[in-house]
Amino acid sequence: MWLHGDHMGVRVRLGTVAMPRLARAPGEEVVSLRDAKAKLSRLTKQANAGTRVVITNHGTPIADLVPHGASAAPLRVFKQPGPLPKPIRLAGRGPSASEIVLLDRAG
Repeated sequence: MWLHGDHMGVRVRLGTVAMPRLARAPGEEVVSLRDAKAKLSRLTKQANAGTRVVITNHGTPIADLVPHGASAAPLRVFKQPGPLPKPIRLAGRGPSASEIVLLDRAG
């Protein structure tokens, strides 16, 4: 199946049927990357109005166009760098893990 604009059809190559088109959910529009490039202004207006636009490349979804902030994943918060922990002594005799790393870097 293929989708171009508002038309849907079946494409047959060498006796096989191409992958079925993406199912369209209510309030969603599926467009090819080529069409998205040509109609970006209209698609951004639709997204701003609440329509989710799924952009595909050869039938595979590659991006969603949604209103700003609508589905943004929260940013991950990382711990601020601080002092390193004290060196750990390995069980038994021998150098600490820190000393082993320093010896490995020097050699």
